[in-house]
This record gives sequence, structure tokens and C-alpha cells, in this order.
Amino acid sequence: MATKERGKIRIEVDPIALKDLRATLRLLPQEASQELRDKAQPLSQSLARELSVAAAFSAAPPQAILVARSISTPRDRMIRVDIGGSKKVGRPYGGERDTRGKTRNRQAAPAGALLWGSEYGGTGRPTDDAGRTMGNRFVKGRNKRGYWINPTVDANIKPVADAYVAIVKDIVRRLKLEGGA
Repeated sequence: MATKERGKIRIEVDPIALKDLRATLRLLPQEASQELRDKAQPLSQSLARELSVAAAFSAAPPQAILVARSISTPRDRMIRVDIGGSKKVGRPYGGERDTRGKTRNRQAAPAGALLWGSEYGGTGRPTDDAGRTMGNRFVKGRNKRGYWINPTVDANIKPVADAYVAIVKDIVRRLKLEGGA
């Protein structure tokens, strides 16, 4: 499941068969929750590695590599990869001139500001929604299917979800929480 925050995307592998899993996970004993976190983390890291490779070697806009530097895998009971956010990436830009003519206070763009353009390409419009002059910032044209995040998640979702289901089933079996249906 991808959730959107301003300038950030969070990808959680949340298989359809496990939609109601969150409520069940809250009922697990503390030790089982910790074990699930320990076993889900490598799956999250594996997906994050695939996303980094896709950013570097796919047909994505060049900013994808910058945005990929912001990828993190917070420790969670679900498989989770965060991309974007406030981490500064790329070359510093902007700033203001001081009395001696030197430029000060230049800042690199936050990864979240480049996230959507790196995934879906540019619109080709001369200005953005805020009215700023943009030029052809993302080089690649609009691609509603995505260049690197969506294709990578789609290609890797089944094996990651299957591995996660096996982990959960093993924990449930060991704790004898299986219901007789």
C-alpha cells in the first residue's frame, strides 16, 4: 500500500489476504511482535535495494538516483520502505547575495520535492502549480505508470509478500493461534 504525505511516499507491502492483519498483530505477545519486526526488516531492505538499483539503471529521470538516496526501511511489523521526505539531495541552488556579491544560504532540494517528477516525469509546462518557472526539469515526459518505483514494486511484490505470509504463518502456528475452520 502506498500512502502519500507531502513530498514523501511510503510503500508498505500489505497483501490482500492480510488486510485485517494489523488488528491481529496488535494481539500478538511482545516477543512475537519483536520476532516479526526482526524478520520483516530484511524483506523491507531487499525491496529497498531493488528500488535503488531500479533508480540507477532504469529509464527513470536522472533525479531518481538522488531521490533513491532518501530510501529508508523503518523497523516495523509490516514490510515498509519510505522514499522522499526532507532529506537534502542534489546540488545546492537558490540563495541570496550578500553585500560583497557572494551567494549565501544555498540549499539542496529535499528528496520529496523531486519524488513525483522522478517517478512520473515532467509535465513539460513552463511553470509548476505554485507558478514557479520550471523549464524541463525532469527531462522525461509524463508516464502515468511510473518509471522506477511502481514497476519495481509490481515486479517484486509477489515474492516479498509470499515470504512475509510464510513468516506470519510460522509465528501463528508456533503460538498455536490457528483457528479451526
